[in-house]
This record gives sequence, C-alpha cells and structure tokens, in this order.
Amino acid sequence: MRISLEDFHLMALQSIDGLGPIKANMLLKGIPVASEIFKASRKDLKLKFPFLQEEILAQITEKATFNEIEEELKFCEKYKIDIITFHDPRYPVRLHLLEDKPLVLYKKGNVFPKMKRTLAIVGTRKSTEYGHKFLEQLFEKLREVKDLLVVSGLALGIDQKAHSLCVKNGIPTLAVMGLSLDKIYPAQNTNLAKSILDAEGGWISETSSQSKTSQGVFPRRNRLIAGLSDALFVAETDLKGGSVITALLANDYGKEVFALPGRVSDAQSRGCNNLIQKNMASIVNSPSDLIESMSWNTFTNKNVPKTLELDFEGTSMQKNVLDVIRKTPKIELEKLLIDSNLEHGQLVEALLELELQGMINTLPGNKYELI
Repeated sequence: MRISLEDFHLMALQSIDGLGPIKANMLLKGIPVASEIFKASRKDLKLKFPFLQEEILAQITEKATFNEIEEELKFCEKYKIDIITFHDPRYPVRLHLLEDKPLVLYKKGNVFPKMKRTLAIVGTRKSTEYGHKFLEQLFEKLREVKDLLVVSGLALGIDQKAHSLCVKNGIPTLAVMGLSLDKIYPAQNTNLAKSILDAEGGWISETSSQSKTSQGVFPRRNRLIAGLSDALFVAETDLKGGSVITALLANDYGKEVFALPGRVSDAQSRGCNNLIQKNMASIVNSPSDLIESMSWNTFTNKNVPKTLELDFEGTSMQKNVLDVIRKTPKIELEKLLIDSNLEHGQLVEALLELELQGMINTLPGNKYELI
C-alpha cells in the first residue's frame, strides 16, 4: 500500500508508545509537518517540548516505529483497510475540533465525514426489554430525520440494538471499534458488523494491528464516539462503565447529552437517573423530546451562498467567524477564539456548521481558511 511521506510520519507519530493523542497534537502544533519532527534533534525537541519524557524522545529520534508502520501498511493492504490521516478530506469534520483528535484513523466502508446530523447511542451490555422497546420507538421517529448518522460502539446490548435498527430502517451507521479492524469484538457481532458494511455504513478505529497493548483502547474508543456526535443518548447504564465515561466526555466536548430515565430499583437505569439528577444529561421521556431539543424536526436545508453579503442566511455568530477568517487567512484556532470574542463552545459550534456547509476548510495545525 502506498501513502504519502507525511501520512507515513503521522502514522509513526501516533504509534509512539506513551505519547498519546494530546501530546501528539501539541507536537504538531509546534511543528506542523510530522516528517520535520522526526528530523529534529533530541536537544531541540526537549527545548521546544519540555513535557516530552526521555523514552518518547528516544523513540522519535531513533525512528523506532518506522518498521512497525511498514508492517501496518502490509496489514492494511491485506485486509483492504483504508488509512485516513487528519489531512484527508475523508477525515470526520467533528473530530478536527478536538484537542485530543487521533492523527490517523483506520476505516472500512463509509465514515460520512460531513453528515449534517449525528446521534451517538450508547448503553449497557446487559440491556433490557425496556431499553430495546424505547429504541424501537425512537427509530420510528429517526427515520423521518434527514441527513442523520447514528454512531455506536458495536458492543453487546444497547450498541448492538442501535446498529441493528439502523440497518433495518435504512439509517446510515458508523461502528467505532476499540481494536484493529481485522478483529470484530465481541465475536457475536460479526454478522452484524458485516451487515453494516452491506448497508453502506462503516467501521473505524484508531488502533493499529501493531499496537503493543489493548490497555486503554476502549476509553479512547469512547472519546471518538463522543467526539463524532452532535447529541449522545444513553439508553440504559449502571452507575459505572463505558457509557457513563462517554457521557462525561460528551459533556466535556460541549455536546448535547440525553438519557432515558428508569425505575430507581433497576440497576440498568441507575446511571441514567444519576446523569439526569446531576444535570449532566437531559431527560428523555419520549423520542420527540430528543428530536425536538435538537431541532431535527424542522428542515431548513437551504443553500448558503459562499459570500458574506446581506443575503447570507447563517447566524450572526457564523458571519462573525467568517469575517474574522476572511481578514486573517489560515488563522489559528486560538487567535480565532480571541478575535471573534466567542466562548470556546460557541466557536466550535459555528466552525462545525460552516465546514458542513462547505464554507471553510480545516488546515493542518488547527488553522482555518475560507473556501
């Protein structure tokens, strides 16, 4: 499999043991070209990035992961897995806005990079008839929502039910995997995973086949589910577990979080009730609550002109952001935040809408320009 030199170095950077996505993005903010990071001396890297530990510096300067990436390219070719770095137009728009975004995604099928509406559905593996029945009612309504993508984690229980209902109802769905894409986990969902691809959905993961450990892959998977969503719905969960973690991450990312309440005596509802009680999730008593809260029951898919004249139909906040970007082409996110006088959450929302409308481009180094 052939990829660009820059993509090769992004893969090598993501594979460095102990680096993690936050530090990797900080490195690329300081040195936007990945290949230049590997050319730098240990002394220069330490001076510019004092947070880097010696073992990480050694892996960079010794190019320790290069052989690993050569093997990964062979693996991806063998299993027909596509490689998407964050420079690629197929990289999901919503992930660009995360400080801990993955540098590289591995995918099969369609990743729907600019779908207008995304709903993540998560919940316990020990789901009940109560949760399943509500999801069936919800999907009766979701069939009416245009340009909708449903994201989940292909786990047993609620995830499994959500993906299955997507396939049944013809709603695009994306399965976010914790392991490399040659491994369907759990194995019981192998046929479901294949049916997602058959229905023109997709699978993604940031875990390579060469990953030395499976530790932490599912929490990282949860952050991708949260990051990909506009709204996250927790159908059933106990007080602890991946669904609660995903809901907390979605709150941190400024996403809308919803939860299905249940009886206080039911273990599978305790986590949902707790999220609602602590104002970390909005209560959903009926499918309409979620859809109306997200304004997905109204369709205003108008063509937005690519000018900033008076006929621009976006919000005043969006026009403000466009004006700032026009005055400073290739503006960095931090400067855009200052010059627009917006709060971080407001700016992220405006940038997402403008990119989905095809009015701006995300550039390497969290920079933005008009199209």
